[in-house]
Amino acid sequence: MDHKKRKDMILMTTVTLSKWGNSSAVRIPNQILKQLNLEDGAELQIMMTSENEILLRPTAKPEETNESLRVHLQSLLDEFKPDTSRHEEIEYGTEGDELI
Repeated sequence: MDHKKRKDMILMTTVTLSKWGNSSAVRIPNQILKQLNLEDGAELQIMMTSENEILLRPTAKPEETNESLRVHLQSLLDEFKPDTSRHEEIEYGTEGDELI
């Protein structure tokens, strides 16, 4: 694999187009899959640019990202105790035309 770096890219590599049934396919290196947090079965959008370049883009955020958010939210909720006072009551007095 030929690895190159460009200013606007984090990782670029050369792969070979291979026959797969009636289509052709490229294998995405594991290093890129791990970096993007993608697994087999992930849905990708394929586009051809005006410069005749092929662009692949994940159609959805990886589940692991959502799972890490769920775990973080759960840890915050676990700290919440609804029966305890979270702060002291503050008296601001009467302002304006309130009736007490």
